Amino acid sequence: MEQVTGLAPSGSLGSGFNLAAFQNALDAGPDFIGQDAGSTDMGPYYLGTAAPFLPRASYKHDLGLMLDAAREREIPLLVGSCLTSGTRPQLDLTVDIVSELAQERGHSFTMAVIDAELDKEFLKRRLGDGGIDSLGPGEDLTPDLVDRCPHIVAQMGMEPLIHALDAGADVVIAGRACDDAVFAAFPVMKGFDRGLSLHMGKILECAGLSAIPCDLAEPLLGRIESDGFLVWPGDPNHRCTSLSVAGHSLYERGDPGIQPGPGGTSDLDHATYRDVDRRTVRVTGSRFIPEPVYRVKLEGAEFVGYRSIVIVGVRDPVLIGQIDDLLQEMRDHADARFSECGPGAFRIDFHVYGKNAVMRHLEPVAGADPHEIGILINVVANDQDLASAVAMYVRGTLQHASYPGIIATAGNLAYPFSPFSVPVGPAYRFAVYHLLPLEDPCECFPMQLVQV
Repeated sequence: MEQVTGLAPSGSLGSGFNLAAFQNALDAGPDFIGQDAGSTDMGPYYLGTAAPFLPRASYKHDLGLMLDAAREREIPLLVGSCLTSGTRPQLDLTVDIVSELAQERGHSFTMAVIDAELDKEFLKRRLGDGGIDSLGPGEDLTPDLVDRCPHIVAQMGMEPLIHALDAGADVVIAGRACDDAVFAAFPVMKGFDRGLSLHMGKILECAGLSAIPCDLAEPLLGRIESDGFLVWPGDPNHRCTSLSVAGHSLYERGDPGIQPGPGGTSDLDHATYRDVDRRTVRVTGSRFIPEPVYRVKLEGAEFVGYRSIVIVGVRDPVLIGQIDDLLQEMRDHADARFSECGPGAFRIDFHVYGKNAVMRHLEPVAGADPHEIGILINVVANDQDLASAVAMYVRGTLQHASYPGIIATAGNLAYPFSPFSVPVGPAYRFAVYHLLPLEDPCECFPMQLVQV
């Protein structure tokens, strides 16, 4: 093939997309449809519980449109990181939805199902071989940490996806996968450059975010050739520019020129972006630098307790002026009041919106003087009742706190709703964020072919 064209209907499965633009993109004759269906952006809860981020009906709606389009044109459909975190229960849910759609709409095809959730005994055995390094400031990976995480997934590269396509799959449903790999697999299988394919994949996976206006729900097309690739939006009223596409290199990157991934690094330092017309950009110069050891990222979340929250607003300038000291007092009061629960039974966190709530200690703007603030009282405890009790105690103590310059002894907190306390439920934190070396890129990603 002299060129391969891929279509990304949207950057977020289940969030919907522009149907007219999708049809317009289909008219361009794509060779495959790819869809990234998950992320860690949603937080550790969805990895810890294996719950999908969106309702089943939302995923079914989008998958139905993609499946119809792919089968009518007899082109592959690849979906990765199903559905949210790529765990086995989420993968099974996707298979169930696709099978249901096939029955309802009369489709027949070969489906590859690629599991990305690791067997814990396998992972513990691999610990004895060494070479599993942490990607962050967290603890070393140990058997105890493995056991504390209900689900641990590995982020597959393009090789398991290529293996599925080589085996004759019409539809590929994959657990946790690198977002760019979902779109790079088909071009690389057809012999196109790995570096260009991965770079095109990284742009396609977010769909219309690389266009003007940027919109995650807008379809995007990519066409790879021997020495470069083109990208353009499905909506004729949207456009890609060299600036909008190059700017996407800043997205989710510590370094705009370097993108580490399974087996090596995408090097974009010498990439060039050129406007072909008002809607199309051509990219050249992207390359892939292989590493001597093929490694994949592991992701796992551990249960840390039960969460309850209270949200209040404050517009008293006297209270706002000393809020940091007052909140520390609230912590001290709560520690004393619930001392019988023992150390570590609960943790209190305050997000003061209007005053460093987002950046916290990294906030570069000092001396802010807000006229109003919002306080999120966030308590995680060993059980839900304790979390709610502590949150309500802190709220009540703050509401009636005495502080220098106080004028009103009550009414200094504004509540947006009643009841004041919201029991959120189980809370998780990312705990496994490590690199696993592999002899074979497919060794921990078993594939099953299913006739649907």
